[in-house]
Parts: sequence; structure tokens; C-alpha cells
Amino acid sequence: MSFYRTLSIRTQLLLMVAVIAVVMFSIIAVTYVQMAGIITRNNERYTNDIISQIRQTVHANKDVIDRLMSNIAFDADVQNFLTRPDVADIYGTSKKVNSLFLNMSNLKEGILDIVVYGEQSRWYDLYGGKKKIMPFVNAILARDTPYYFGMQNFGDTYQSENGYLIGMKIRSYQPGEQFNAVIGTLFFILDPKALIGQEGGEQAEAIATESFLIDRGNKIMSSRDPQQVGLKLNAILAEGQTAGGARNVELNGRVYIVQTEDLPEINGMIVSMIPKAELMRDMVRIQRVEGMLLVAGAAIILLLVMLIINNLLVPLKKMMSFISTIKRGDLNKLKKRIQLRGYAEITVMSTEFNNMLDQVDGLTRQLLETNAMLYEAELTKKRSELLFLRSQINPHFLYNTLEMVKGMAAVAGAKDIREIARALGEIFRYSIKGGDIVPLREELDIVRSYMQIQQLRFGGRFEVRYELDEGAMTRQVPKMILQPLVENAVFHGLELKEEPGTLVIRAGLDENRWLTVDIEDDGIGMTAARLVQIQEGLGRSFADRTPQAAEEEVGASIGLANVHHRIQLTYGPSGGLRIESAPGAGTTIRLTMPIGGDQDVQRIDRG
Repeated sequence: MSFYRTLSIRTQLLLMVAVIAVVMFSIIAVTYVQMAGIITRNNERYTNDIISQIRQTVHANKDVIDRLMSNIAFDADVQNFLTRPDVADIYGTSKKVNSLFLNMSNLKEGILDIVVYGEQSRWYDLYGGKKKIMPFVNAILARDTPYYFGMQNFGDTYQSENGYLIGMKIRSYQPGEQFNAVIGTLFFILDPKALIGQEGGEQAEAIATESFLIDRGNKIMSSRDPQQVGLKLNAILAEGQTAGGARNVELNGRVYIVQTEDLPEINGMIVSMIPKAELMRDMVRIQRVEGMLLVAGAAIILLLVMLIINNLLVPLKKMMSFISTIKRGDLNKLKKRIQLRGYAEITVMSTEFNNMLDQVDGLTRQLLETNAMLYEAELTKKRSELLFLRSQINPHFLYNTLEMVKGMAAVAGAKDIREIARALGEIFRYSIKGGDIVPLREELDIVRSYMQIQQLRFGGRFEVRYELDEGAMTRQVPKMILQPLVENAVFHGLELKEEPGTLVIRAGLDENRWLTVDIEDDGIGMTAARLVQIQEGLGRSFADRTPQAAEEEVGASIGLANVHHRIQLTYGPSGGLRIESAPGAGTTIRLTMPIGGDQDVQRIDRG
């Protein structure tokens, strides 16, 4: 609400109009969607009822046909016709088979032909369908139940060009060697209406719904248009659909609502479709009326908004004119105040503007005082810079003195003193020159100088080994970050060890491409209590540490805490030190700096 109050009145009014328009449009849209959903769901329920009736009809007719086929398959005359070897008996038996077939075809309307085919090429049919079913004989012999082949083209053999083919194998039930052996095959050729009935198409026609019954090959078994029977249904209508659901399908430039239902009994499917435009015809008229109402409502709202805007223009123009006068530098206007009457926003605006004029003099005085304070701060900064330059005099003096000692040692032939002076001079010069961020390679050079001093001091009591990844050498690190760690390893690990020792300095990149440096010694190590004390000191924030407390907690290892907190202040909590140690097993200090390259370090250095 506070954001809304900061907007201009014109913007608020326009925003209000936009919100009202969106709300009205949303109400109309939601209403339309809800009504369309109700119509679609009612149509889906109605279609499901039709599909359910068709399915029940198909199931009932299938049971009748299956029973008729079973009766024929187990009939004694059919069994004798297929198994008796005496040709003289075949003629009389065929008469009985013919009579049986006629009786069975009269029991179920729509049976176009019945064909029986024996293992010894003995066959019988009612109306000449034997030649048409020969290609299907081998397919049916491997099955124990009636197999619904689907729609087949029988040409002019029957009244209808297309018929539905069903087949099953006949097994012998007579005792003997052939018991339960396959002795022939039985085929029914049906008019599809024998399975489907007439109800589905007639009910669907009342609401322009087109229902198809298709077989396993996508051929149409039943349609409102008889000319479509036997043709293949467009695959887009039958594929990719979950049975029982509804979906939109675009076909021939029209959108249809399609529902499907599987008929596993006959390896077929029921497909129901209705043009969406036909279903939503009444909704289109409602949509037009709602659109006209929306336009009329928007026109009325715009008229009211224009009236409000006009009532605000006069005080707003007066305010703008007054501000323009002040901008031209008319100082007399600064002593005057503007009085506006109108809506609450206008009153608040004039009041705040008058208050602003009252504060101009005060702000001017504050500006002068602030400038004076800034000038004093600049002087303080200059004094600090002078003190910093002065503080560098002593390190330069020490460096020059070391150079003098190195020259005297060279003249006197004191090689060790000369090397110590040279190494110490390198360290002093490194510490006072250049920036605070240096390549790791330069930092390691100073570590080598420091270790040269210590090896000369201890007479070679320990060995120094460097294991360095070349890819890490160019990474930028804070200056003098490694020397305190190496010094800690020498004085608290190797110096107290009686035997010769080894110091390993290892640098590389971890799996995150972060820089890691390990300082590993095989000195005396430390106790678990001492290690816990040091780790607690590292975990304590730098701001909470005083020099006295740090010395009490960490003792001679205060340098570790300083390095740890320096890394964390520079790179964040992901960096720092990790220490592993055990009595007599030495100490390993890992320094981690989460930097991805030179640019990251430079960015951190700049703050």
C-alpha cells in the first residue's frame, strides 16, 4: 500500500482502471471456462454412457458367438466329419454339418458364413468362404481360444464387402490316440452389427457425436456412415490416448474432442469424437454477450476516470507553475507558500512542499557544516599518509644496514654471515615494497630465503622439500602469509626434535580449483589437548580476541591465529587453516584460499 501511495494520481487512477478491467475480464474468463468445463464434462459423461452401453452389447454378443462356436467345435457330427477316414460316410455327415451350420446361423443374426477346415484338407462352408479364410488357418492353429482377427475384405462373396472374421481351433474329444489333438479349424464370418448392435450410432447422432468401433488393425467396424466401414481410421484419433479420457485433436482444420475405450475382448477400441465448435456453439453466443458487456463497462469506467483527472488538473498545474518559478531563481518566491485545495493527495502535497521550503535554510546551514567536516577529514587523511611514510624510514634503515653487513662479511670472507644478511635483506625489501597481494611464486621465494637462514642457523639438522604445482604458482595471495606458518613448523616442531627432520612445503589446487598450501613437518607434534586449544583459538572471531587473551590461549602459536583470521577477513569463512597433529608424528597445517584466479583476488583486494 505504501508503494501505491508513492505513485502519481494519474498513475494510480490508470492502475485502478487496469485492475478493474483485469478483474472483470478474469471473472468473464473464469465463468466461460467453468461453463465450458461443465459442458465438456457433461458431454464426456454422456459419451462414457454410450461407450459403456456399446461395450456391454459387444460383451454380450461375444459371449453368444463364443458359445455358438464352442457348440459347433464339440458337435459329434463335426468331429466325425473331420476325423473319419471312410470317404463314404463323409457325404452323409456333411448333410448333418450343413443342417447344424444353418441352425446356428439362424440363432444369431449377422452370421454371414461358417467355415470348418480339417487337418486332411477336408472342409465345409455355407456360402463359399473357404477360399477367403485359407491364409488365416495357420494363424489360428496355435490358439486355444477364439481369436478375433478383425475386419477383412471378402469382395463380392457376401452381401457386404467387409466382414468380421473370428476363428478357433477344434480339438478331438473322442477317446483314442487323437484325444485333445487339433483336428481342424472353425471360422465365423460376421456382419459387424452382430457384435455391435444398432444403439451406439443412433444415440450418438442426436448430439452430432461420431462413434467408431475399430479392430486391431484400425479398420472401422461401425460408423454412422456405412461407406466408412472397412476403411482405416485416421491414426491420430486412436493413438497416444489413455482409455477413458478426453483430449483435443486437430483434424482437417477442425478441432475434435476425442474419447477412446479399449475392448480387449475383441482386440478393438471404441473411438468417440465430436466437433468442439459444435459442442461450444451456445458458449460462443454467451462469449459475444460477455464481450459487449465488458466493452460497455470499460467505457463507463474510462468516463469516470476522465472526470476525476480533470478535477485534479487545476491544482496540479498551479503546483507545477510554482515549482517552475522557483527553478528560475526567483528568491522572493522562496518566502511565499502555496495553498492548494482539493483531494487529500493534493493537500498532503502542498503541505509537504511548504515544509520543504521551510527546511531549505536549515539544509543550507547543514551543507556548510558538512563541507567543513569533510575538509577536516581530508587534512586528517593527509597527516595519516605522512605518518605512514615516516614509519617506512626504519625498515629502509634496517635494510640498508643489512646490505652494509653483507658487504663487510664478503670482505672478511664470512660466507655464512653474508648469506644470512643477504636472505634477511631480501625479506625486509619484500615486506616494505610492492602491493599487499603477490603471486604465490614470489611468496615462496621469500620462504626459501627464510629457510636458508634457519638451515645455516641449525647446521643442516633438517631437510626442506618443495612439492609445487606449476598451475598454482600464478595465483595471487596476501603478502607474508606463509612465513609465519613455516616459522611455527621450525620452532615448535623441528627445533625440539633430537633427530634430523624434514619439512615439506606443498602447493596445489583442489577439486574446487581453490589454492591449498600444506606445511608438513615430522617434528615432535602436539598433544590432543594442545591441538584442541589451538583450534578453539582459530574458531574464535578476530574481533573478540585481545592480544593478551590470544597469548594465553594459543601461546607461541599466535601467528597461526593471525594468519587464519587474516585469510578469513580477506576471502570469507570458506578459507583459513586446518591443523592435524599427534605426539611424535609431526604436524600438518593446510592453508586454503577459495580463489579462482587472479581476477578474484584483485576484486577482493579492492574491497
